Amino acid sequence: MKVLFVCTGNTCRSLMAERLLLKLAADKGLTGWESRSAGMAAERYFPVPGGVKRMLAERGTNADGHTPQLVSRELLAWADLVAPMTAGHREALLDEYPEFTSKTKLFSELAGRGEADVADPIGQPDDVYRKCRDELQSGLEAYLRNHAP
Repeated sequence: MKVLFVCTGNTCRSLMAERLLLKLAADKGLTGWESRSAGMAAERYFPVPGGVKRMLAERGTNADGHTPQLVSRELLAWADLVAPMTAGHREALLDEYPEFTSKTKLFSELAGRGEADVADPIGQPDDVYRKCRDELQSGLEAYLRNHAP
């Protein structure tokens, strides 16, 4: 399963989801699970916030080697599943790339939480990054419970 996570700048939510999914799949011995991330307004020079680095380190993973990238038709085609963080991201994606509608689901939908947005922690204190990370991790764990072999 190849999952593409999408947020705004590709430095917080989508990056944390990408790295957490890779870590969870590895910890569970799942094979064939891949993840990538992209942003609707990403720029290569955007720095990964210290809060993201610290929250990933607390879960035994990291943001090493990450360069923010814009969402693209190639990335969307690569993915089996596209998981935008907000309804706004989903709407913008599907306006530009309607051919990917069938494989695009809000992150909260994957987590079994209905249609809720995952709030952006950018520029906030560590406790906000931690809350976001924990929301992403619990959602990914729920998704894996229901969809991993």
